[in-house]
Amino acid sequence: MSVRSLARELGVSATAVSLALKGSPRVSAELRAEVQRRAKATGHVPNARLAELMSEVRQSGAAQYRATLGVISLFPEERPWIERPVYSHLGEVLAGARERAQSHGYKLEEFWVKQPGLTSERLGQIVEARGIRGLLCLGSLDPDERFPEALKRFAVVTHAASIPDPLHRVLSDFARDGRRLFDELLGRGYRQPGLCILGSGDRRTDHLYSATFLSHQERKFAGARVPILRAEAWNEAEFAAWFDRHEPDVIVLHQYESYTLAVEAFLARQKRRVPREVGIALLDKMPAARFSGIRQNPFRVGAVATEMLLGRMLLGDFGAPAQPKIELVQGEWNEGRTLRPVAR
Repeated sequence: MSVRSLARELGVSATAVSLALKGSPRVSAELRAEVQRRAKATGHVPNARLAELMSEVRQSGAAQYRATLGVISLFPEERPWIERPVYSHLGEVLAGARERAQSHGYKLEEFWVKQPGLTSERLGQIVEARGIRGLLCLGSLDPDERFPEALKRFAVVTHAASIPDPLHRVLSDFARDGRRLFDELLGRGYRQPGLCILGSGDRRTDHLYSATFLSHQERKFAGARVPILRAEAWNEAEFAAWFDRHEPDVIVLHQYESYTLAVEAFLARQKRRVPREVGIALLDKMPAARFSGIRQNPFRVGAVATEMLLGRMLLGDFGAPAQPKIELVQGEWNEGRTLRPVAR
């Protein structure tokens, strides 16, 4: 019987059961005795390997070298976080992954999947020859690109929602972050938001930003419904037509930095004061602290991805997973100056 099943049967939290099984003084002696009695009666056996893993993952400080992890991406470039500035956040993901790996005694080695003349089969042989058993993938430029079959025999954790294969992955909590932002708008008195989103970004976020927007529009916002504007590049005529026709009182953006700055400049030319007359709120991709909205945490995403990858390796979880695991990392609110203060 699992810890969760024991918790449900006893009417307590899974955390309380876990502490009781460890004999922790943080729960009462009565509960410890009851949990341990029930666990014995149902044949519950603690997972020693998992306990060893969690103990290791929670250690802090420098660690002796243990092994090397591979880092790959399906982007055409060797280092897309440098060669494609709009994907510079991948550099932060990599930095977070590297710091967490080093804290547990692991090194990261980068491999270029699409190096000219190199097949994925040959890359798999190279990785294997170097004793690498785990791969951290930074995603793909094409969100629908499949993961190479020849690399699926390793433990693999990928970043974000690109690559549709069933893989373990870590990504930002797009739905929760969207709800947080739209609830903030409600609390500040906005009633007619308009969402302007990258079409490719909508796909990369698994359509969760747009779904959250539409849900709030239907259930919570009282103003006229503003249709979503999907755009890959700034087109002033297109944006002006959308803005003039639907008159949103706040513009919510999931766009490149250049687009966000163009919206700000457009409103200034129209003499529409921000935030007094029109608000600007960002779901991510924040070019400057003056903008209000959600600030994603790619560094933390990289750290969590490394933790997941180490866990998969220590548990012997190699090959394509039958039940992929997903971990979500919440963004943080950036107050900025482009929204009205919270209504009192």
